[in-house]
Amino acid sequence: MCIKNFLLSVVLLTFLISCGSSSNTDENAKRDTVYVNDYNVLLVPDLSNRINQNIHPKPVHDTMILSNILDNIKVLVDLKGRSLNQWDIYKFDFINKSTINNSDVCKPEELEINLLRFKGKLAEAASYLRDSIDKDIYLFKSNVRSIYNYSINNSAGADLWNYFNETITTSLKLRELEDITSPTSTVLDPIVLKRYKNVVVLFTDGYIENANKANGYVFDPKRITKIRKEYNASGQKDLEKFILSNQEYLLRKTTNDLKGVNVLVLEMIDRSLDKNGVAKHHPTDFQIMKLIWKEWLTASGADMVEVHQAVKKKDEGYALVKSFMEKL
Repeated sequence: MCIKNFLLSVVLLTFLISCGSSSNTDENAKRDTVYVNDYNVLLVPDLSNRINQNIHPKPVHDTMILSNILDNIKVLVDLKGRSLNQWDIYKFDFINKSTINNSDVCKPEELEINLLRFKGKLAEAASYLRDSIDKDIYLFKSNVRSIYNYSINNSAGADLWNYFNETITTSLKLRELEDITSPTSTVLDPIVLKRYKNVVVLFTDGYIENANKANGYVFDPKRITKIRKEYNASGQKDLEKFILSNQEYLLRKTTNDLKGVNVLVLEMIDRSLDKNGVAKHHPTDFQIMKLIWKEWLTASGADMVEVHQAVKKKDEGYALVKSFMEKL
């Protein structure tokens, strides 16, 4: 009888433990999950001769737009109601890395605002945002001006295809979720998960005229003229359908998967417009470029892509960046 009673007690205890464990699992399963986005923002200028106002004049120079974006970092840090514990990174990234190796031109450590360094240090982060970030933004802007001044006379070209295929990888943040739920939270509190959103703000005129002449890597005025001529001769009315149905017109997608990357393309200059902004050709260069750029980056795996023409006021660039980030 004693053995039977002992076995019965073991079975009963196992049952109770099992029930308790199941109940706890069910409670955790019912907890809401809140996702908090931090932003890894890469400011990426095409430093080819497009930045020379004497060659390719445009309404607002890159440096003015970049300066306005940097001046508003404290606003961007608070996007979507984030008021503390932000791990945002705002970094100037080079398409061609040779410039960054010249210490007389810029100091790489002064081309980044990195709040991740305050991870787990809320008081220090708050103090930095309140008292010290303005100095770092000033240094950031000063370095940007130096880079542009140097690049006007020392153009290194801009291999945009290879930037997205290879160079960018070292500047991206991993997409893994990080649980930052408070240890003192209860089953009534949500589980809080942090994740990075990679944002590439690319300054380019949209023409890819790099030294690599391999098929699928060049998108210059000659190719655009060919597309326009053949479209007009076709009698078709849907430009997008016409372009996307012909692989010859498209940029070859990158072998590097751009999943987790969001690309905002700014400052495309339409060379098919006259000095008064009137189109000399239809469809315009920009209409063709926008379709092909968006198809290329989307086919390469990018999560979200927007393409915009050159802005006419310096604060328009910042407004586009802010709006883009709010959509992520």
